[in-house]
Amino acid sequence: MCFYYNNLDLSPEPNAGRGPVDFKISRGNDKTVIEIKLTSNQDTVHGFETQIEEYAKAENTDKKVFLMIDNGHKERAEKVIKLYEQKIDNGENPAKVILINAEPKESASKYKG
Repeated sequence: MCFYYNNLDLSPEPNAGRGPVDFKISRGNDKTVIEIKLTSNQDTVHGFETQIEEYAKAENTDKKVFLMIDNGHKERAEKVIKLYEQKIDNGENPAKVILINAEPKESASKYKG
C-alpha cells in the first residue's frame, strides 16, 4: 500500500541495457537501484564495486543501495564495508550499504541465555 499512496513504482529486475538490477524504485524520473547479494556469493565484492555502478549509469541515477544478506561469510561483508568507507573518504558517491544478519540462530526453545 505504501507504494500506491506514495506514487512509487517498484520494478523487479528491470533491464536498462546492462542486465537486470534486482530492483528499481521510482517516482517519475527519481530512481533508486537496489542490488541484493548473499555474502556466500563469490561476486559480492564485484557487485558492490562494479555491478551496482553500471546499473545506476544505465538508469541515469546516482541513488544506489547495495543490500548484503550475511549468511556466514563475514569476510566479504567486511571487505565491502571497507571499500564503502574508502570511497566516502575519497569523496565518491558509493551505493549505500545495508547489511542484514541472516546467520542461523538457535531456536528460542533451546536458548539457555
